[in-house]
Amino acid sequence: MKKRLRITIALFVACALTAGFAGAGDVTDKPLRLAHGGTAEAPAVFDGKGMVIDLGVDVTGHAWKKEGDVWTSSAPLSGPRPVADGQNTALFLDETPVTLARDRAAERAAPDPKAFRFLPPSALKPGQMGCTPEGLLYFRWPPTKKPGETRIILPPKAGISCVTIACSHIIVRNITAVHASNDGFNIHGAWVGIRLENVRAFSNCDEGISAHETVQMDVDGAEIAWNGSSDGGVADVNHSITTYKNCRVHDNAGAAFKFAGQAHSVTDSLIYNQAKDFDVAKGTTFKQERIERREK
Repeated sequence: MKKRLRITIALFVACALTAGFAGAGDVTDKPLRLAHGGTAEAPAVFDGKGMVIDLGVDVTGHAWKKEGDVWTSSAPLSGPRPVADGQNTALFLDETPVTLARDRAAERAAPDPKAFRFLPPSALKPGQMGCTPEGLLYFRWPPTKKPGETRIILPPKAGISCVTIACSHIIVRNITAVHASNDGFNIHGAWVGIRLENVRAFSNCDEGISAHETVQMDVDGAEIAWNGSSDGGVADVNHSITTYKNCRVHDNAGAAFKFAGQAHSVTDSLIYNQAKDFDVAKGTTFKQERIERREK
C-alpha cells in the first residue's frame, strides 16, 4: 500500500507543479529535520532536488461503514489531536482537507474539561468530520469528491511536520511537503538567515509554512495550497520577521497568509481560491506589493 501511495502522490505532485519549478524527485515518508546551519557569509544549503516528503497513509481500502455520504471507520484510525475549530484536519480526500467539527456544547457537558467532542455524523456539513471517543473517524463527502475516484489519506500521529528547521543561516530548496499532521515547513526558535527557495507545501493538517518566536526568514518561490489550518496557508507569528515573493497561494482552509509577528511582506505573488487573502494582527508591520488575484 505504501509503495502504491508513493507512486500516486508523485503523480499528484507532478500534475500540480507550476511552470518554472523543478520536477518531482524521490518520495520519502520520513520527516526531515535540519539542525546544522552555516554563517551569514556562507550559509548551509540543503537542496532536495525535487524530493517529495509525504507523511500520509492511504486508507482508501479500509473497511469503511457507509451510510449515504457519511462514512465511518470500522476500527480506530490514528489522527492528529485537534487544537481549535478547523485548526487541523485528520483526513484528506486526495488533496482536499476534511475539517474537524467540534461540538462545544458536548465538551462543556463532558466530565473531562480537556476532552474533545465532535458533532455527530447527522450534523456534519459536507467536507466535515469527527471522531468518537473510541477513535472511530467519520466524515461526510463533499460534492467535489466522489467515492471510488478519490483516495482517502490519513496523516501521521499528532505534531509531526514534514520539514523542521532548527538552525540559522541555511538555504532550503526544491522540496515538496505533503500530508504532515502539523506544518509542511515548521520553524521555531531564534533562528535567523533562513531562506526557502522553490518549495511546495500541499495538504498539511496545519499550515504549509509557519515561523514562530523571533525567526527571520525569506521565502522566494513557493506554492502553498490545500492546507487545513483555520489560520492560513502561511501563519507567521510571535515576533517573527518574514518576506515572501514569487509565491502561488490557493485553496487553503484559512487565509492565504496570517501574520502576527514583527514585520512581514508579500510581493510579486498570486493568490486565488481563498476566502481571505491576508489576516494581519494589530500592531504588525505589513507590506504587500504587486499581488495578483483571480478566481481560479
